[in-house]
Amino acid sequence: MQVVVVCMSVLTPYPLERETPRYEVTVNAARKYLRRRDFLTYATQLVPEPIGSESWSLAWGYMRRFDDMLDSSAINKTQAMDLLESEKVIVDRFFSGEFTVGADAAPRHRWLAQFFANEERYYHGRALKVVKDLYESAWGDVSRRGVILTSKEMNELLYKKARSFFKLYFILSGFDLGGHIDDFSYLFGMGLGMLDDILDLAEDYEASYVNITREEMEALGVDLEPDDQDFLKRIIDAGYLTYKSKKILSLLIKARQLSRQVRSRYVRSFLLRLSEIFAGPILEERFLPGQKYFFRGGQLANMLLPHNESLAYRIGHRLMSVFLRYPQLSSYLFEVAATK
Repeated sequence: MQVVVVCMSVLTPYPLERETPRYEVTVNAARKYLRRRDFLTYATQLVPEPIGSESWSLAWGYMRRFDDMLDSSAINKTQAMDLLESEKVIVDRFFSGEFTVGADAAPRHRWLAQFFANEERYYHGRALKVVKDLYESAWGDVSRRGVILTSKEMNELLYKKARSFFKLYFILSGFDLGGHIDDFSYLFGMGLGMLDDILDLAEDYEASYVNITREEMEALGVDLEPDDQDFLKRIIDAGYLTYKSKKILSLLIKARQLSRQVRSRYVRSFLLRLSEIFAGPILEERFLPGQKYFFRGGQLANMLLPHNESLAYRIGHRLMSVFLRYPQLSSYLFEVAATK
């Protein structure tokens, strides 16, 4: 008689209680992952109060890790779709309220499980629709590989992806935006989405993502297919970067103007700083594929922060409050650049 032994993964129940060692380890693993990528990615979790920071670190860590896997040029479109299908089984379970993962689960799944638990406990479902849109946008992003979208299709994708990214951050952070959470989410989301598409233009093209629409090519007077020789060079030579920079700056100027209606000086200053960082590549004439955002003082701040991520958050949170006291750039600089 043959005995079949079935090994079951030990399931780890969530939610973990806050301020317990296991909870702290889970959050800090996500923070450490974000810190290894770049300081701007890491710095966003230093701004909110503790529960907002913890919840955002968990969600943002998952998004960055999974996006990196999907965007890799090492996998083709079919493999990316297969990865989404296998991930859907786990994510759907979290949406249904079952916060369990195996003892051998990937770190990103532990982060996401704890995020869903935090969302249920502290945000009572307010962020779930936004998370759903973000997850669905991943399918749309993979589907566009090797395809030139229409402007309507690209805008719908950016709305679900980039706009929802900011709305999730604002919800989890608990910022008082004076009833303008949707407006700020749209302006920053669409602006950053377009900016990312330019800075990642060559890298995305290598992975078969085409970041220009049919209507944009028509406006520039070009008619190309993704496999045409020197596709990117011909697009850039036609004035695509200038064309997009004006659109991006227009959105950021509107965000700066709207920020005047935000009562909290801290939040208002943060919004203005975001607009400066996102406009930086354009205003400093670094608006080229392959360029990166510059977060001035980020390298120094990273050196000052200890390796212990719990302590680093407490110190970094105070540093952020100091950083946000400094004067902002004048909107005049944005307006001049937008009219060039």
